[in-house]
Amino acid sequence: MTPRSYVYYLFLGFCLLAHTSQAQQRIGLEIDFFGYADNREYKSIYTEDKTIFGTILSPKLFFAIDSNNRIIGGMHYNQDFGKHPENKDRLLPIAYYSFKNKNVDFALGHMPRYEKLKDVHRIVLADTFMYDRPNIEGMYFAYHNKGLKQALYIDWLSKQSFSQRERFLVGLNGHYRFGSFYLKDDALLYHNALTSNDSIEEHIQDNGMVMLRLGVDLSRKTVLDSLTLEAGAVVGFDRVRSEYELQTARGFIANLFLGYKRFFLENTLYLGDPQRLPNGDAFYHRDRYNRLDLGWVPFRKGNLEGKFTASFHFAPDQLSNQQAFTLRYRFGTSLSKKGLPENY
Repeated sequence: MTPRSYVYYLFLGFCLLAHTSQAQQRIGLEIDFFGYADNREYKSIYTEDKTIFGTILSPKLFFAIDSNNRIIGGMHYNQDFGKHPENKDRLLPIAYYSFKNKNVDFALGHMPRYEKLKDVHRIVLADTFMYDRPNIEGMYFAYHNKGLKQALYIDWLSKQSFSQRERFLVGLNGHYRFGSFYLKDDALLYHNALTSNDSIEEHIQDNGMVMLRLGVDLSRKTVLDSLTLEAGAVVGFDRVRSEYELQTARGFIANLFLGYKRFFLENTLYLGDPQRLPNGDAFYHRDRYNRLDLGWVPFRKGNLEGKFTASFHFAPDQLSNQQAFTLRYRFGTSLSKKGLPENY
């Protein structure tokens, strides 16, 4: 299907959905605009020196079946600047079912990644996923109450074919708070299976990671708006079946974050064995690494946030630097007389 025909059928579907929903009077529109300018002056091995510069526009139309159930349809229009025949120009569908109540968040389909996985650490999933793969394609389940949130997600990266392997991610992401202290957990399994072509020699690849971090929030005890300290352990594993057995990589990770008004500083330190998770940040493919972020938020009002971050990557081989400006604006409105369900 060409991009033009996709837009036509999507618009037609929206019209039909809107017409059907008038009787129920529970329909709404949400728009997410994300602009990014990310200049990466990387000099270290395993990393790619490049500039990522473009926009993602994500309109969504939702139909509320009742106060807990929704059907959402829309699209991402993802375009890097400087368009030419080799430049990406992508329309990606947004189409998923959502169930929410005061404790459960469940979704199935093509759902926006930022809404579900924005808290996943870079060592688990590199931040380029937000630019290049703005959807999760699979399932998401989260349970949350006053002090706890635990999420499980499946992201299907590739369906098996004659030339393409079956690939998927299964992950956990959680946060448990008790007083001024909190515990964070992340886990991921990356499974790279085989193609349907029996004539070539292939081996199933499994990579994974488990990370636990204990932290303390001292924000209320200082003049700063935010001050958190956390530290923990990382255990990664790697296996290529029939080539070598399970190998493990252990490490220590610590993070400091402080914020005052529109400024922030964040420092992340990793010490240990090199991690080999294919979808994680490539800077962690070494035995020690320190990242320092200096940030300024010039725009912050309601659902609008513009953020500038200067990052310095201290690796054993080279010092790399990065400058990124991102702007996100989220807009939502009811297109019906009864308004939006309370649980959304």
